[in-house]
Amino acid sequence: MYRAFGLLRPDSDFSLDEAKTRLAAKFPGFTVASENNQIVVSQGEWWIAAALVSGPEIKDETEGLVGHLAGVEPSEADALAGSDRRVEVWTDVPDPFMEHFDHYLLVVETLKSFNGLLAVDPKEPGLL
Repeated sequence: MYRAFGLLRPDSDFSLDEAKTRLAAKFPGFTVASENNQIVVSQGEWWIAAALVSGPEIKDETEGLVGHLAGVEPSEADALAGSDRRVEVWTDVPDPFMEHFDHYLLVVETLKSFNGLLAVDPKEPGLL
């Protein structure tokens, strides 16, 4: 239902451990669990996940995505396009009444608190 990318500059201070700590502080009463390269925030049947992914295909996708983003400085675009890592956020749980939209936004806001991370909507593409 919801999806976002956190594009990472090579000098980003993002780490999964720190992301888990920050998410746990933002989501009292929720379960915040991590395993391998993924964090899952959940309550009841609703969940949202964040995963750190990397590889040459990520670099290629980021280059294409950054080329379509308005409002990104050329130096920032170059730094992002040179990175082979990103954070992917998603949930497949239907939310027809948007009861969890604020939770999604809070996850994105938490990601944006890291230096060197640019949050984007991969569908539009646009900045979040």
